[in-house]
Amino acid sequence: MGAKISRLTGVCAAALLACTMVVTHAVPVDAQPKKQPAAAAADVKGQAIAKFKEANGVFKKGDYAAALPLFQEADTLYPGAAPKHKIAVCYDKLGKSAEAVAAYRTFVESKPSEKYADRITEANKRIADLEATLPATVTLKVMPEGVAGVVITVDGTPAAGPALQLDAGEHTVVVTAEGHDPVTEVVNVRGAETRELAVTLTPSAAAAPPVGPTPPVEPEEDEGGSNVPAYVTLGIAGAGVILGTVFGIQALGAKSDFDDQVEDPAATPAELTDLADKAERAALIADMSFGVALTFGITGAVLLFSGGGDDEGDEEDAAEEEASARPVLAPYAGPTGAGMAATWTF
Repeated sequence: MGAKISRLTGVCAAALLACTMVVTHAVPVDAQPKKQPAAAAADVKGQAIAKFKEANGVFKKGDYAAALPLFQEADTLYPGAAPKHKIAVCYDKLGKSAEAVAAYRTFVESKPSEKYADRITEANKRIADLEATLPATVTLKVMPEGVAGVVITVDGTPAAGPALQLDAGEHTVVVTAEGHDPVTEVVNVRGAETRELAVTLTPSAAAAPPVGPTPPVEPEEDEGGSNVPAYVTLGIAGAGVILGTVFGIQALGAKSDFDDQVEDPAATPAELTDLADKAERAALIADMSFGVALTFGITGAVLLFSGGGDDEGDEEDAAEEEASARPVLAPYAGPTGAGMAATWTF
């Protein structure tokens, strides 16, 4: 029994010794000092500063292509406004306008501190200047979709679509396709602008059928005589009545003045003769006017009441009636007047 207890005690002692050795060897591993976060950040920042200084030295020598990746590495290590601005300037110096515009925008949008105010102003100006030199992208959307044989020209020069690279300014875009009418669009674009231009093609009109011989125009049937000559004639008669009335009144007035002057002892023979001539002249014109009015009035009445018939069979009867109803006119003149006599047989 005592031997067993002695062996058990030895085993426990050996196990305790083994555990002690494990713990003794493990403690140095866990107990190694770790770098604090602030110290690690300071180390990275120091690396970035060193890389920035290296890049800046290359930049000052004018080797912008070599300086660019160094500035990019410095900005990756510790992002900041200074390396971002230098990256943009490198792209600008290398003539890579599109990349420079993007880099300048990244610099401005990083919201640098006040000490970068001058460089922010300069960056915005360079963005505007560089964009003016960049081509605009105009993407054509041709409708209906699937039209075959689409041809695009820009300012008279064939162009590949649908995305067109256009310099800033005004351009004439013409889109054609077989069987469709051409479409012309005038666009005015700014540098670096992106735009979509919708164009709708319309099928061409079908070819017109051949023109045949023109059919002969059938003469219109005469639907009867026109009353226009009758109205014109009666109008002249009415004018004659008015004119005769006017000069008749003047003749009566002159006759009245003549009678008054005859009774006036102070009237001279020359005045009496002048009044007599005036009265006679007015009376003569009045008589002739009434004569013309009578003549044209009768003629107009004949034309008005003897218009052509509607049936072709009545043409001969109408001609006979017109001949029988035609008035006979005879002018006359006398020492006291003139006129025209008319004889009308029905």
